[in-house]
Amino acid sequence: MYAPAVGPGGDMFRSRFRKKKDDAVSGFLGSQTEFTGKLAFSGVVHLDGNFEGEIISRGTLVVGGESVIHAQIFSNVLKVAGEVHGDLNATERIELYPPAKVYGSIRTPSLIVEEGVIFEGNCRMSSVPAEVPSLLGPEEDSANEDEPLEAISAHAWSPTYEEDADMGPDPPKEVPLPKLDGS
Repeated sequence: MYAPAVGPGGDMFRSRFRKKKDDAVSGFLGSQTEFTGKLAFSGVVHLDGNFEGEIISRGTLVVGGESVIHAQIFSNVLKVAGEVHGDLNATERIELYPPAKVYGSIRTPSLIVEEGVIFEGNCRMSSVPAEVPSLLGPEEDSANEDEPLEAISAHAWSPTYEEDADMGPDPPKEVPLPKLDGS
């Protein structure tokens, strides 16, 4: 009789992270990788190395069993089997598999924790999912707003503009409010 192996290299572990056909891995950091900074992506990324910084995902982040992550994480789906220090925020769900060690805060509408996981921190679950910050930087994000360019451009005024020029109609005059005592 065949009994599947249990552990980081066993069949049981691999089946937990089995992907759907439309969830092809779009990025991978191997076990000998060390990365510091901000990682922003959509799709599926698998981390097996060491990472320090911030992670913003519009997809799925898979933290492998050999990983050590020190980061604030925002993702739609987060699957953790490694060690994570920091705040974990997910809009859909967070899944913790052994030998995961999580030290920090978790915020998600759905949490799955398997036996053998170590979790030290706070957990907040609600029907209102955590928000994932924009993948774009502040400069790129503001360019997509509906404001006309003249309103935010340094060149919106004509070259003949003078400070004492008429800036348009006068502001409305203050009108006194009626008293409530009837007078």
